[in-house]
Amino acid sequence: MVVLKKIFIFFLFYFIIPNISFSSQILDYETEEFIDELLLDIIKVNKINKNIKVKLNNNNEINAFVDNQNTIHINSGLIQYCNDYVALLSVLAHEVGHVDLNHISLRKNTIDNSKKYNNLSLLSIIAGSLITQSPELLQGGVVSSAALSNQYIQFTKEQEMEADLYALKTLNLINVNSRSIIELLNIIEQKLLEKGFSKDKQRISTHPYFEDRILLINNFKKNKTHNFNSEYNKRFNFIKAKFIGYNNNIETISSLAEPYKTYAESIKYARDGNLKMSLGKLNKLIKQEINNNYLLETKADILFSYGFINEAIRFYKKNLEKNPNNFYTEIRVFENTDTKNLSIEEIDMIFNDNKNLLFKYYNNKNILLKYLDLAKSLNKTEWIEFFKFYLNISEINEEDFYNEMLILKKTKNKDLKKLIIQIEKNIL
Repeated sequence: MVVLKKIFIFFLFYFIIPNISFSSQILDYETEEFIDELLLDIIKVNKINKNIKVKLNNNNEINAFVDNQNTIHINSGLIQYCNDYVALLSVLAHEVGHVDLNHISLRKNTIDNSKKYNNLSLLSIIAGSLITQSPELLQGGVVSSAALSNQYIQFTKEQEMEADLYALKTLNLINVNSRSIIELLNIIEQKLLEKGFSKDKQRISTHPYFEDRILLINNFKKNKTHNFNSEYNKRFNFIKAKFIGYNNNIETISSLAEPYKTYAESIKYARDGNLKMSLGKLNKLIKQEINNNYLLETKADILFSYGFINEAIRFYKKNLEKNPNNFYTEIRVFENTDTKNLSIEEIDMIFNDNKNLLFKYYNNKNILLKYLDLAKSLNKTEWIEFFKFYLNISEINEEDFYNEMLILKKTKNKDLKKLIIQIEKNIL
């Protein structure tokens, strides 16, 4: 077996967000779907009428934070060290608390009024999280040095305690207890101590001291019952195992219970170049966990990374049958469908059936290139002109761009005109 030299990507699609200081983002439908469900539970019990989103960052630091667009950023490291879904739920609730309590607006006003900082609009205002004790710990992580030097990530101790209290109240409303939060805090404190971040330094940081936070949790335990959602936790553990397997941490993998240990091992073997062992363990899991359709997606990702494209597409499609809203898988199938031996009618069907992807991801270069090839096969002149133009807009000045858009918009093709208008609106 030849070990692949390229970086092995199984369930992740990475890209660097331009003009913003975050690290690479993880796009994984299973994880996003699960976190969105937790977020919805938080929003419902607190009767929040705000649009809050979540993004996953490829970063092993145990951290989460919220920006001034009401987007909660979750590090992959946080997921790996949460003992159960409740710990992740509590972190989400804390960050939602910053949003619901208008801490970001208050922080922004403080910065504006103090006139200490310039170019406020050029940087995302990063809020401190439930867990990060000091800005310097984020260096090399998801926040840029510029953001750190301007101290945009800091809330006051009072605001952090308010967000802690908000999270605890939320757990009471959902009727789950807070034991796993204490376990998470203990893990984080130990890691900080290992990095030389002493308790004295923790005491003077912008975040409350760990002991103070744990005391708050213990004093707030009002509910004696524990409405633990076993189905949630099983889904969380598979997601956690996926992240741990990708991170290739042998010690952490060995501590997992079954079947999650086998899942993480299957991914680790794939990363190490042992496809046979990887698929052997994964196939065994697929037979055991017949209701977990995301195992099929992982198998497809592994096959795809080893160059077995057609076999991978087959398993991607099986996953899509159960999860038709998985756009990331749909994109992969679309981009890698071989049209060489297809009829004009079949190519035309692919062109029309995937327009939802084109409208949703019109800035995705791979989708545009695939559509350009399809348009050429179908001799769709107006579409060809559009794709050629839009794929090269970085080389076109603003005036020429709008002039060309005006010309293209004269098309009688309703879908093309709709797409052009949508692009114009988003640019303006």
